[in-house]
Amino acid sequence: MSDKNNLIEIFLAGVDRVLGYNAVKKYLDENSISGNLNLISIGKAGSSMALAALEHSSVKIKSGLVITKRKHLEIALDKYTNIECFESDHPTPSSTSLDCGLKLINFINSKKKDDEFLFLISGGGSSLVEYIIDGFSLSELMKITDALLSRGYNINDINAIRKHFSQIKGGKLASFLKNRKTTVLTISDVPNDDPKIIASGPLSYDDVKINLDNYEDDITSKIKSVKPKKCPDINQFSNIDTHIIAKLDDAKSACKSHGEKLNYVTFLNEDFIEGDVNSLANYFSDYLDNCEKGLHIWGGESSVNLPEKAGRGGRNQQLALLMAEKIRNKDIVFLSAGTDGTDGPTNDAGGIVDGNTINNGGLSNLDHKKYLENADSGNYHEKMKSLVTTGPTGTNVMDLILAIKK
Repeated sequence: MSDKNNLIEIFLAGVDRVLGYNAVKKYLDENSISGNLNLISIGKAGSSMALAALEHSSVKIKSGLVITKRKHLEIALDKYTNIECFESDHPTPSSTSLDCGLKLINFINSKKKDDEFLFLISGGGSSLVEYIIDGFSLSELMKITDALLSRGYNINDINAIRKHFSQIKGGKLASFLKNRKTTVLTISDVPNDDPKIIASGPLSYDDVKINLDNYEDDITSKIKSVKPKKCPDINQFSNIDTHIIAKLDDAKSACKSHGEKLNYVTFLNEDFIEGDVNSLANYFSDYLDNCEKGLHIWGGESSVNLPEKAGRGGRNQQLALLMAEKIRNKDIVFLSAGTDGTDGPTNDAGGIVDGNTINNGGLSNLDHKKYLENADSGNYHEKMKSLVTTGPTGTNVMDLILAIKK
């Protein structure tokens, strides 16, 4: 097979290692959870994680609530009449997100005082489910979310704002549990695998204060306009047992193992990749010009500043097209893709390019610089057949960046 095909195969091996279904099944195979449980599964991987719990012979689920992204719902969940399933919106919250937030609160409040819960949490939950504080509106929340996403803020700064305007994020959902026994299984899509950040940490004690210096004036004015709900006292978390069951490092390790099976000399880079795609393209270009030949593996989550009227694409597609320019006429293949199968507001995971991508585009009269300028990299990749398209994967541990240098 070609290096391009091999690189996609290596990417998929990384994704497979952290699939929601696989991660939950592995945890339940190795750990006993007793009792008749009320299941709550929230996030992009919410459907596949829930299915693993429902199918596991050692777990008894008496009722359940699944909230996931649109077009991410597993058909196999239809047969479970004790489970309610809902699809919601991501990355910007909507009225559906508020409806799902109310369904979540009502579901918890409907349970008996000695009932137990199994929470399955994955990335995307911040947008999919919301219960806004008094004095703030959905339209304001949508505007500030879009501003944060389009201006290149990192996930920590974005989720800090989401917590500020929420009655369930930042540990506040714990107040509704009223100390009932709760197990939380989490797939990490954040740096350092901090449960306080994953899906904005609804069940993790959080006493972190917002650093206003991190934000522009229009955002800080919104922060100051409302009084946030406080995180419950730490004793309300005593019956909440949280476990990270899949993370980016797991996916990177699986990529390394599969690359070695394909006889590549592999190099796993430990540094977390973050920052603007333009700066990262310079970093990767310099690295690949000076590194040894072989398979090189990174993980993280980049950001992109969007023009007012952005085209089709996301951070991974933009980074891939920037790299196509950097590796022009070089014997390098480069892939950047989201493990969840969606890159920004698109149905593609990312892009894969090589030293001929820009030259081939020129033969088709494509000016890659215009596509970059208009944040329309997705349309360029589609024309050049350089998109990575998987469909929803059932997991989310941020992005994998892979390169083969010959």
